[in-house]
Amino acid sequence: MSQPRAEFEGHFVFAPSFLIAEEVEEAGEVFEGKAIGTAAFADLALAKDQMFTKDADPKQYANERKKGQTVGKRKLGQVTGRTRTGLLREIKRFQGNKTDEKGLRKEAAKVMRTAWRDVFLAGLRAGGTPGEGAGKGKVLVKLDAGDDKWFKSAVQHEMRFLNGFLNAIIDETYVMPLKRRVKMYLDALTSFYESARVIAFPTNTLMWWKGPHDKRTCASCEYLFQNSPYTKLTLPTTPRSGLTICLTNCRDYLFVRRIAPEKVQVLMEGAIPKRDAYIRKLRKIKREGRA
Repeated sequence: MSQPRAEFEGHFVFAPSFLIAEEVEEAGEVFEGKAIGTAAFADLALAKDQMFTKDADPKQYANERKKGQTVGKRKLGQVTGRTRTGLLREIKRFQGNKTDEKGLRKEAAKVMRTAWRDVFLAGLRAGGTPGEGAGKGKVLVKLDAGDDKWFKSAVQHEMRFLNGFLNAIIDETYVMPLKRRVKMYLDALTSFYESARVIAFPTNTLMWWKGPHDKRTCASCEYLFQNSPYTKLTLPTTPRSGLTICLTNCRDYLFVRRIAPEKVQVLMEGAIPKRDAYIRKLRKIKREGRA
């Protein structure tokens, strides 16, 4: 089996795999090994995760998660609003000839990098990672090495979509009204938030794909409904990540519940290959649905 290229190595093992680039699949490389996390690394990560206070003291974790959800959701809303204003400001400066293409790309990247990091931290806090709060001068959460590495990899991936978004602005090829286009692009921030939330969950967490589940449900989400529930190692994506046919218009959410710690090891067996299969199937459904 060929090994994933170096740029895809070391992704945090418990992170949803929306960030894994399609070119990896197109190159014929399998979604396992270092791109997701080797079995050995998974065992080490699991051992580390089980040592966390959130697993050892369920009541303390539940309290942190309750507080974190309030802080995290508030922060998500603040960041989304601030980022929408900032992005529109830079686009209008470009359209008004007050900056050039290079300036637009530089300032838009600065706005988005700040947004991605703030939303990621908000998601970790909402998942139960302890923090000080969301006020000025306070540390929302502190990233450990694994989380920070996942975040940097995800940002590299997201830069491709930002460049595509900006190309449409620069070349004036976008069709829908600008404010609506910006809103759709920024809806993807929710997926960053959800991915971080999943990373922060204890190992003994189950997640169900939930939502309206009606005639408007796309084939991708239907597949995710059918294969629920998921663990941290089998969850293939998060709502509005772009891996489903409905893209950032997804109406669904993750319903979360904890299970007895002794059941975790059984659920983890074969988890990485299972998630690989889910991802392949979702990509196939998306290609066929948008053909």
